[in-house]
Amino acid sequence: MNAGIITSFVIGGILLISILVFNQQVLMNNQELTLNSVSQGSINDIVEVLTNDFNRIGFNSGTANPFSQIDSDNIAFLADAFDTDNYGVTTIRWYFDKTDPVTSTSNPNDYYLKRTGPITSNTYGTLKFPVVDFKLSYFSATGSVTNNTSIVKKIEVELIVESGEPFHVNSSTENYPRNVWKRIFVPNNINLPY
Repeated sequence: MNAGIITSFVIGGILLISILVFNQQVLMNNQELTLNSVSQGSINDIVEVLTNDFNRIGFNSGTANPFSQIDSDNIAFLADAFDTDNYGVTTIRWYFDKTDPVTSTSNPNDYYLKRTGPITSNTYGTLKFPVVDFKLSYFSATGSVTNNTSIVKKIEVELIVESGEPFHVNSSTENYPRNVWKRIFVPNNINLPY
């Protein structure tokens, strides 16, 4: 055979392999980006409800201490969650239920973050959000960590959500894209001068 033809086949083969590897990398990046976007959408849904509730802690409750329970993954407080609901001041509870794994996804790390309270103007019930972790920390007016409900002035919330389905790095490694959200709430109604 001609040396020029053999060289052309070798160079063409190398070029074809390079294109296939590049295409595979683009597909993997696209899969990871899609799963990350879905995970970010889930965390945004949770944050919308959580932000409304935490900013209204103690609203219309008529008490300087609206908390009935504060733990690292469980909080219950009095609030008027929505201006237009029929419930007025009720107890709202957020808790991370590690005894209730999410079975609708393949992610083994997902458990339900549950919120009990008014959902709409005439519906009271429990909302369930799949999350990997939910942590609460409580601070006094001076910034020191506390578990005394009567002196809580700030609440730090950390939320971790992973995608429900894995991104395959290779045939034996699965990765669940993760989003973390952290914020300190300083609700007006527990920081009023009494």
